[in-house]
Amino acid sequence: MIRYIKKYYEVLGNKIIILLIIMQTAALIEGFGISLILPIIQNEELENNRLLQFFDWMFNLINLDQSLINMLIVLIIFFILRAIILVFQSWFQAEIISNNLINMRKNLVLSLIHSDYKFINTQSRGTISNVLNNEIERVNFALDQLLAFIVSFITAMVYLLVALIISPVVTIFLAILSIPIGLIMLRLNKMTSKSSKALTDGSNKQQNFVLEIIENIKYLKSTGQYPGISKKMSTEIVNVGKAYRKLKFIQSSSTFLFEPLIVVIMAILIYFFTEVRKSNIIEILFLLFIFRQAAINLVATQAPYRKFISSVGSMEIYFKLQRKLDDNLENLNPNGDDPNFNTVLRLKNINYIYKNQKALNNISLEIKPKTTVAFVGSSGSGKSTTANIISSLLKPETGNFMMGEKAISDINLSKYREKIGYVTQESVVFNTSIQENISLWRKKLNFKKLENIIDQTGLSQLFENNKNVNDSGNNLSGGERQRLSLARELYRDSELLILDEATSSVDSILESQIETIISKQKNDKTIIIIAHRLSTIKSADMIYVFDNGQIVESGKFDELIQYNGIFTNLAKKQNFN
Repeated sequence: MIRYIKKYYEVLGNKIIILLIIMQTAALIEGFGISLILPIIQNEELENNRLLQFFDWMFNLINLDQSLINMLIVLIIFFILRAIILVFQSWFQAEIISNNLINMRKNLVLSLIHSDYKFINTQSRGTISNVLNNEIERVNFALDQLLAFIVSFITAMVYLLVALIISPVVTIFLAILSIPIGLIMLRLNKMTSKSSKALTDGSNKQQNFVLEIIENIKYLKSTGQYPGISKKMSTEIVNVGKAYRKLKFIQSSSTFLFEPLIVVIMAILIYFFTEVRKSNIIEILFLLFIFRQAAINLVATQAPYRKFISSVGSMEIYFKLQRKLDDNLENLNPNGDDPNFNTVLRLKNINYIYKNQKALNNISLEIKPKTTVAFVGSSGSGKSTTANIISSLLKPETGNFMMGEKAISDINLSKYREKIGYVTQESVVFNTSIQENISLWRKKLNFKKLENIIDQTGLSQLFENNKNVNDSGNNLSGGERQRLSLARELYRDSELLILDEATSSVDSILESQIETIISKQKNDKTIIIIAHRLSTIKSADMIYVFDNGQIVESGKFDELIQYNGIFTNLAKKQNFN
């Protein structure tokens, strides 16, 4: 538990210290307020009690007689003060918990956005989604339960302190009798922690399967291939259910077992000190009342503590993911030079390894400003990897990436990326309106430019119908999604436009329209086109042909088609003469 308290302290800072001080103050006021009952019921046999001597000193200090009315007034004042402190504590605690949830989500999302792209691609999307949507709630719930545990624990300790002042012998005797309860608690805590981790692991696997089913539902339904994955999914659901059942059983058992054990200990205490030690019955009864208050609070610690350790799995995976993201944050070089897209982009002897295989092997190329360059080749030949290096998403293992005479590592990457437009193979759409999909929630809009681009990309009907895009753009056709992605990049004032199979999901008529739009951008910005359809790159200023991670041919369209090489073969397959 100490380890997690330190983690929360790192997140919350001194706020948690202030809250603990408030809790301690409220507990002390309650403990000594209850103790004021002892002077009310005192008799001659209790005159030498140390707690009574303390109250004598306190009343003399404020020059107040120990009359019944005065003691009752002080008692009322104590509990009014305690109530005020507890109201403030509740407000402050709610403020801490709500802000913690906000900050955890914001920090995790920001860390995800600013982490290294290569690292992000190695992480499970199901795990990230599960942590953001589910586990982070349980981590915040664990904080709430931790604070509830601390409140009950501190209050119990204050009552035990009062008991120790009244009768050290009885209190120590009680502590010895409580050792078996402590051992049982430790064992149950370990079982709860283990079950919590099993539940979290199962939830991650289940989330992965859910995402895969949703993403591939069209294929699974159309081909009837869902029985296998449904069976596997059912197995994971059952496993999660079993882990949850085991966790709840341990929690419930630990709660119900302690009350009878405490009653047994109190019964032994009463018999021993009244019948064997012949102690004062009033003192013993008052001590039992104090012990009962301590026991109530100790038992009250069990529910929040069980719930806290039941979230151990969630805390482990959240803090682990946050740490891994923080360890892999990109260096965007905010103090670097401003990018100059009027200079040549050069890749020289670039090598890149992906999943222990060489994705790029000694690549060298030049892209002159305001020109259109095309990458062609079979799938997996290195085209998109090269584009991702040019966009600064990926960093080469070896080789140099230069912008003019400056290495890309000397450039401010935030400003560099702001000037890049990228239409990827996977259409990027958001669950919002067509307008906001294009503007990405910018406050200042150029409506004339926006309407012109919507018209050029054939999205006018969707815009006029005020159609909202649902999750993943499932209510749009493949062509509409790709046109929407293109419209977004055309709206931005980018200086480098990367089109990765931008026309792969549109028909030939719309493809021709998009090519016309792109051709109008020529000489205004640098354009990189990745395409399988050679018809889309006929007017490119330079074409690089990729094969097995290498550039094997380069030149203009008419030149390459005469080489009788890979490009010629590609052209023949697409009926180019």
